[in-house]
Amino acid sequence: MRQTYKNILMWALYAVWFLFVIVLQTVVFGQMRLFGVKLSLVPVCIACITMHTGSENGALFGLISGTFWMLAGADGGVLYILLFPVCGAVVGYLCDRYLNRTLLSAFLMSLLTLCVTQLALFAFRVFLGTTPWSGVVSVLVQIGLSMLAWPVFYPVSRVIRKAGA
Repeated sequence: MRQTYKNILMWALYAVWFLFVIVLQTVVFGQMRLFGVKLSLVPVCIACITMHTGSENGALFGLISGTFWMLAGADGGVLYILLFPVCGAVVGYLCDRYLNRTLLSAFLMSLLTLCVTQLALFAFRVFLGTTPWSGVVSVLVQIGLSMLAWPVFYPVSRVIRKAGA
């Protein structure tokens, strides 16, 4: 019974942490532009959480969070329903099988998740004709600036995982 309680506590804290990151991205950094781009904090949060939960739980968390993020009105939200579960499964698998859950792994997994989500969204926009190919520089700047969040997100996700272990 105690293990079930700790597992429920861990997932509840992860949900609260995810909601906090959504509020941080939409309210605090919603209108602010740095070097002409907006920060994308949600993929970094997804990577830091799913690297501690494993591939199956990471994919499920990615699906739920992608659905919630789409319903919250994210730009290109339907793609996130597809991309977050894939990223969650891949990040969880890589951390289960090949990587230790360290700061370097968090950096690599956050970079991987940001590159997959933001470049896929950019390619989709180019396909639809709403963005020119020259906008790839701004996507790379967005990825670089959003990577500044991983040193904060990883320790919080790790502490939450320790609370549920």
